[in-house]
Amino acid sequence: MYYGWVIVAIAWLANMVAATMNPVVFSIFIDPMREELGLSLSGIAWAISIRMLTGGAAAPIMGRLIDSYGARWLGFLGGLMGGAVLICLYYVDNIWLIYALFAVSGISGFGTFGGQLLTIVPVANWFVAKRGRATSIAATGLGAGTALGVPLGLYLINTVGWRWAWVVFGVAIWVVILPGYAFLMRRRPEDLGLLPDGRQPQPAEAAGEAGEAPAAAAPEDEVNWTLGQAMRTPVLWFILLTLTVYMFSSSGVLFLRVPYWNELGVAAEHIALGVAADPFTVIFAMLLFGFLAERYPVRFMAVIGGIWRAISMVPLAIGGSHAANVYIHNVTWGIGSGAFAASQNLMIPNYYGRMAQGAIRGISLPLMIAAGALGAPATAYLVDSGVGAGVIWQIGLWMMLAAGIVFFFLKPPKPLPSMRAEMEAAAAARGEGTSQT
Repeated sequence: MYYGWVIVAIAWLANMVAATMNPVVFSIFIDPMREELGLSLSGIAWAISIRMLTGGAAAPIMGRLIDSYGARWLGFLGGLMGGAVLICLYYVDNIWLIYALFAVSGISGFGTFGGQLLTIVPVANWFVAKRGRATSIAATGLGAGTALGVPLGLYLINTVGWRWAWVVFGVAIWVVILPGYAFLMRRRPEDLGLLPDGRQPQPAEAAGEAGEAPAAAAPEDEVNWTLGQAMRTPVLWFILLTLTVYMFSSSGVLFLRVPYWNELGVAAEHIALGVAADPFTVIFAMLLFGFLAERYPVRFMAVIGGIWRAISMVPLAIGGSHAANVYIHNVTWGIGSGAFAASQNLMIPNYYGRMAQGAIRGISLPLMIAAGALGAPATAYLVDSGVGAGVIWQIGLWMMLAAGIVFFFLKPPKPLPSMRAEMEAAAAARGEGTSQT
């Protein structure tokens, strides 16, 4: 078996247990924590935003470290830190301690955008032709973890309380992530003398002397950009700008929708099942669009994602306490989320190659995360000041639709003149090496 699929399994499990730190699962803790600690909606909203901001601040450094050393020990330390933070939430008694713990959890790299660096970058390093399916399979761990985390969290909150629920989630992170990353995670296939996708070395790649191990070579059909070269391409900044708009609107919707349904009087069991249907739908949608991204331009998946998420705003805008609105919104949102997540995971490695994708992702994340982190508190402040939820749903609809349409025009960048010269020189060197052999 190709070892890259072991990397996929590790990333899937890490995403599953770290999903308990994401805004969807956190939303079920909002009301019980507010009631016991006497917190305002906007006050507790800043907790998830602080976690995103610290994760964004750490992303540039983390991305470079992953490119250079791999995710093995970074993931181990991040899992140790992330699990400890959730366990320590058992002891919180004021908002400032919550802020401090959530800030540390962002630095850990799991449950935030930094978590994508620790799980998606390693997988993308091991695959090229099969990257769409591999990254999508790994990312479905987030959907599975959210689908399990919401009903399990509600059960724990209603039986042993929200404090012990956080403890259970923290221990799960330790049990899964620590041994997986410490013993099994590896940086790239070349480090083990393998080739991406499990390809077999061609005769020209094999060593000349009998008994010598074959030399692994980078795929010739992939262009690898450096961070500096990528930053000089306009498409990278348009990708960043579009994701910024998309994440700002998405984070506000994720934060507000459960309290909104509670206020409308929707039955708790329908809210729980509806929210669980969201990640369950994402799992299948992400797999579908991951496979499609291997055949069609990845930007088309982002267009589909933006359109479907915009459509999902319609049931929210209609309002009413009917459970059907909850289910329709979550299923439609899940389809759009799966398409958009597949494209977001693939766009950087497909456009800029494997070798510097951690650094490119890391340098592009802070602004996007900062805007996304402001979505939840901005939404909470609007609600606290008397703005109706219907207005917020309409704003989200148009922002997500616009983001999806813009992606249609964001084609892969053409190699720079200096890169063409380097590619020609490398091709000539390979030809010389083959003739000498």
